[in-house]
Amino acid sequence: MSVSSLRLWFIASLIVISLTRFVGATEESAAADGMRVFSGEPRLLIVHGYSTSAHWWAFLQRKIDRYMDGPEKRVVEVQLCNKGGTPIARWIDLETGMPSQAWQQMFTPMIQQESGQRPVIVLAQQSLQGVFAESFATGIRNNQDLQRIERGADAIEQYANLMLKDGAAAVLVGMHIYKVGMEPQIGNERLALAELMKRRPARIHAGPDTWTPTSIRHPLAFAKDKRHPNFIGAEIMAHYWFESLLKRDGLKVPAWSLQEMEKAVQEQPAEQSRGRAFFQQKLKEWRIVSRKPAPPRRERKRQSNENGL
Repeated sequence: MSVSSLRLWFIASLIVISLTRFVGATEESAAADGMRVFSGEPRLLIVHGYSTSAHWWAFLQRKIDRYMDGPEKRVVEVQLCNKGGTPIARWIDLETGMPSQAWQQMFTPMIQQESGQRPVIVLAQQSLQGVFAESFATGIRNNQDLQRIERGADAIEQYANLMLKDGAAAVLVGMHIYKVGMEPQIGNERLALAELMKRRPARIHAGPDTWTPTSIRHPLAFAKDKRHPNFIGAEIMAHYWFESLLKRDGLKVPAWSLQEMEKAVQEQPAEQSRGRAFFQQKLKEWRIVSRKPAPPRRERKRQSNENGL
């Protein structure tokens, strides 16, 4: 065998070993807590976050339904529990460890009513804004900002552990999408999640990186404010969460999911808003009934006036 052939064989062997390790890692991730999403058993996926998650959860449900033979055979349900303007530092008090009023009135009842019926997996699309200072502009400066990276990892872990305490079987955490005017701090939130994963926390897993695919499609994937995802953005976020869930279960991602996303990027109008009427039409078309809990009464007016995060 020639030297060049040996080199090619060696490189190919490394690729095979790397892929084997990757598949094994995803299978261990799902098997570690016994919570495979696509096991054929009933599952409830609760998307937890703030205004940027207003729509992609339903796009994810549509994908899961297609993968699992249609909404009439739905065994994996996706529901939303979000509140505008509420990153981790507003869902919980990081000093006392206590959940907010909104958490106690929205999330806790939603998850605990499933007790003894079906496992709940939380898909947390979150942010560290407000963790390091009152100003949301204060964030992780770079990969050498070790103190804030560690603090961010602590905050994510504290937040996810409260969900586990409330009854979640597993929590998958994804950080903020691209945010114009607040970079690189927002993109650097992923450094804190990576730091947390080094600790190998029980039943807490990393979700997909949605920052990169939204950053390269700004402002196309965003509404007129250039900060909230429009329906193109929702397609992008749903695809990467769908891909992440399948890989976690050790399953192949169907080609049609990426094709759906690319079609939305290429064909939907760039000015597509987050219009309520259009979204409600899609929910009916996809046979999705939203059961999102209402925020505490005194917070509803404030939430309706917020632009979100």
